[in-house]
Amino acid sequence: MVKNKICRAVMSFKAPVHIGEKEKIYNITRVFAHSDTLMSGIINAYSLLYGKDETEKLISEFINGTPPFEISSTMPYVNFQYFVPVPLGMDMEEYKNNGIINAENQKELKKIKFVREKDLFEGFPFKYKPTGSFLIPQNEFEKDKERVSLGRIKERARVSIDRQTSSSNIYYFSHFEFEKEAGLWFYLKINNEKFENKVKAAIRLLGDEGLGGDRTCGLGNFEVDFKDDVPQFKSDKSKYYMSLSLVNPKDEDEIKSVVFYEILTRSGYVYSKAGLGIKRKTVSVFGEGAVFSSKIYGRVVDVTPDKFTEHRVYCFGLAFLVPLPEGVMLFGSR
Repeated sequence: MVKNKICRAVMSFKAPVHIGEKEKIYNITRVFAHSDTLMSGIINAYSLLYGKDETEKLISEFINGTPPFEISSTMPYVNFQYFVPVPLGMDMEEYKNNGIINAENQKELKKIKFVREKDLFEGFPFKYKPTGSFLIPQNEFEKDKERVSLGRIKERARVSIDRQTSSSNIYYFSHFEFEKEAGLWFYLKINNEKFENKVKAAIRLLGDEGLGGDRTCGLGNFEVDFKDDVPQFKSDKSKYYMSLSLVNPKDEDEIKSVVFYEILTRSGYVYSKAGLGIKRKTVSVFGEGAVFSSKIYGRVVDVTPDKFTEHRVYCFGLAFLVPLPEGVMLFGSR
């Protein structure tokens, strides 16, 4: 058995992707998949490969507090520069006042949503320039003179036919097309070595099945590459920790440890052969980038709909935390 074996799963999309923002709303797509959506896809692919009994054994490991593996939410990469969310509460104005960020105005600072993984964990050792939602080193900005682009949202016109009257109704379906050298990635931490090959096989199958909506039309297909080039954190102990996944705290103490946060509501429909079209229970979670004053673990939440007896339905709210390096300037931390 190995502990804390972390790799980077790099997803190279072969087709556009549609990740729903809200049920039955097709003309809006998110660019990234939250950790609960990604975990749901992996578990379903695992079930296709190894069957119901093996899948229930796998899920029981999570329920019993011994997760065989952990994942973060998906995050962007551009030209194989890996980005992570900006820690909530990071004082951009202070970085600007210290000459670290060269921004024209407040609007540029507010647009920054992602920073390079290595810059955050190395304490921002260069001068930086905002370009859209990304913060990149000033010298790279001056060299390329182009915006860092992840891709673009496009719409496809579709027609629905009323079954009774045969009348037609046009509607628009949004999807996101990644640039050639861009895509998504996530951390995969293996806690139990005997599951490693099976989990990686399930993620490869998920790439063939597709991530997100409209997979029967070919959307969401990707190839995945598992890389070991993850940063070596100088210390596992820190004053602050940032979550790279959705988190549902397991008790009052975990709630009290949150310092900066955003609350998201997760809902949707049961995704299985037994439960298609059935709405699951709603749950609230802390979004990615939440900052905590201590290590927390989160929990797996049972969101099985009332009177649904085919199987249990879960929302994964386990925390994937990384220690913030000393010196990160947060509001009120100085």
